[in-house]
Amino acid sequence: MKRALALPLLLTAAVSLAVPAAADAAKAKKVRTASVAVTFTVRNTNTSKFACPSDGATYQVRGHITGPAKALASASKKKRKRPKAATLYLHGLGVAEWLWYFPAVPSYNYALQQAKAGHVSVTVDRLGYGASSHPDGNQICIGSEADVAHQLVQALKSGSYAVAAGKPIRYKRIALAGHSAAGEISILEAYSYRDVNAVIVVAFSFSNLPAANIAFGNQRNSCQAGTGPQPGYAYFGQPGAEFAKTFFHSATTAVRAAAVPLHPPDPCGANLSLTDALNKQAAGVRTIKVPALEICGANDVLYATYGCEAQIERFASKDKK
Repeated sequence: MKRALALPLLLTAAVSLAVPAAADAAKAKKVRTASVAVTFTVRNTNTSKFACPSDGATYQVRGHITGPAKALASASKKKRKRPKAATLYLHGLGVAEWLWYFPAVPSYNYALQQAKAGHVSVTVDRLGYGASSHPDGNQICIGSEADVAHQLVQALKSGSYAVAAGKPIRYKRIALAGHSAAGEISILEAYSYRDVNAVIVVAFSFSNLPAANIAFGNQRNSCQAGTGPQPGYAYFGQPGAEFAKTFFHSATTAVRAAAVPLHPPDPCGANLSLTDALNKQAAGVRTIKVPALEICGANDVLYATYGCEAQIERFASKDKK
């Protein structure tokens, strides 16, 4: 049976928060939600099946766990029903945790809407972004990011992470969702470590449209010339109008006003290693045995529908043997 599915949405490659998360309205009003800040201590190592440079140093990855308030209650209250599953969300290039966790406009806060529907979401700033540590950007690559994602998955299962309040909860099952370039990170994590229970790929395929090639190329040139805002970092999509045009299709004025100033530079190592990772992806995807979901944007300016369908076929091919 084929496990790979496609759900067309009206969003661009970067911003799934351009469309509010769906949730049953009646149920949502009854669910009290909560969010707690979390910190993971990780090593920037690369034990994945794709070799690329990393510095091996220890850093912090910070973010939030958001879900129904009862599910996030202190683990010391043993009688409370514990959540058995959570989804770890990774953002792509040009954005940060705010792609999924967007308190500036609550109706577009994906993690919050999922909490109202009864789901637990773990959202983070990946290494080099936002509140997380900022190593040398040339020492962060697709392979090391997959390794770090693996460490996050294991920490969520073992409860070995820090929370701002209460005690860490151990989750039995973890789904891993990757947006844009983090789709490749999620795929690589899944076939390198085989420790997630589902894979979700959002607004990504191994085949780009010309607009994506231009954005990737401009960022690569900036990385190689060292003209980014800081050593080892460069922007995917030029700040301002180009970023807004590339990343937003139908977001409201309030969302654009809040999100555009948050546009971060990306670690150069991710861009410089992505093409090689994609070239080696096909064989690895076929070994992924867990359910896989592909979510495509009907009006995506970076990834065409046919590219998304081709990515789906890579997942589905494992069921044709």
